[in-house]
Amino acid sequence: MRVFVTTVALLLGLVVTLRAETQPAAENPLDQLAWMIGGTWTADGDKGPDGKPFHVESKFNWAANHRGLEFTTWFLVGGKLVPVYHGMYAWHPQKKKFAFLYTDNEGNMTEGEAAMTGDHLEQEFQIVGVNGAAHTFRSTIVHSAPDDYDWNVRHQNQQGDWVVMFALKYKRKPA
Repeated sequence: MRVFVTTVALLLGLVVTLRAETQPAAENPLDQLAWMIGGTWTADGDKGPDGKPFHVESKFNWAANHRGLEFTTWFLVGGKLVPVYHGMYAWHPQKKKFAFLYTDNEGNMTEGEAAMTGDHLEQEFQIVGVNGAAHTFRSTIVHSAPDDYDWNVRHQNQQGDWVVMFALKYKRKPA
């Protein structure tokens, strides 16, 4: 009887293993954003919040389970790179969109949704300040070449139009 039970258990284990090997892996919608991974994305702007030129760098990496895309963004401050934003993108299965969440070095939190259409990543998000006040923004990332993307952020004016607040051109430096 023991031999029979052991044989059945081994056969069931073999069937489960074979079935897992023959079924394709579930599609990962985050693969649409895989172009962001690798190297360091850099941009320089003419006027930062203080009215002076600025430098920014970002890196994107897969989460350990390959179901999230993590990122960190640094600003050059006083000759040193300071981490300002850290967050992640994930696929929201119910909404059929990307969800993203990040915090900044002051404790503000940003959360939003995004959709990739062709080479455009359209995002809508809220930044919630440490004081609890929330502000809605939109941004567009256009993957214009393998190592280039254009990025802008828009806010809604009093007439209800979405107006570009600032825009940057990012270039990838190899790792």
